[in-house]
Amino acid sequence: MITLTETLAVDTVDAFLTTEETARLARAIDEHIERTGWRPAYVGEELTAFPDGVQDTLTAATLRHLPELRRTFPSVTGCSPWQFIQFTAGQGATRHMDGIGADPFARPRHVARVQVTVEDAARGGEFFFETTSSEEVWDPRFDGDHAPGYAPGMRFTRIAPHDKVSHGTADTAWIHRVHGNRWTTPAGPGTAVVYGAQLIHGVNAVAEGRTRRFITGLTAED
Repeated sequence: MITLTETLAVDTVDAFLTTEETARLARAIDEHIERTGWRPAYVGEELTAFPDGVQDTLTAATLRHLPELRRTFPSVTGCSPWQFIQFTAGQGATRHMDGIGADPFARPRHVARVQVTVEDAARGGEFFFETTSSEEVWDPRFDGDHAPGYAPGMRFTRIAPHDKVSHGTADTAWIHRVHGNRWTTPAGPGTAVVYGAQLIHGVNAVAEGRTRRFITGLTAED
């Protein structure tokens, strides 16, 4: 049963990746980018095609830590395929909101997101999330709706995906009107930051060096 509270919760998992796994994943990505010449088409574009073993390592870590994840996100049963993002000096992820999904009644239902860093920037590049009391984040189309798998009283936010916000699409303009109170975490490599899918979040601009991290969605199935 998915509750509103868990879609707005935040937690961390220490040693989500071991030191050896963190180093191995960083090397695998380095080698993959050098071999393929991949470059993001826009700031924050995700890499989804990985070398052999990368997806398996990350998914195995998720399953290994499900007991810790379920303390805060009890409805979670698994995760979506992992993705990779990187930011260099002057780059960051503008504040955005993923939400449970464009259609929160369709599957898979994304309860939360996970980001785990494999390389920290020398300065800047911290993950942040925002809390707000603004009514504008909530999608009025679903007020009063109820579907199996959700607790009574569930509400659903609008969505403003990172790529659409970055490109200034009209249907995400609302997020710029919402005042949020920002909370920043300096969680280092290997530590997973887990945050509800209905939270505004982003990455502060890198001031020096680069930050590289993997992200996924935690899903719930009835």
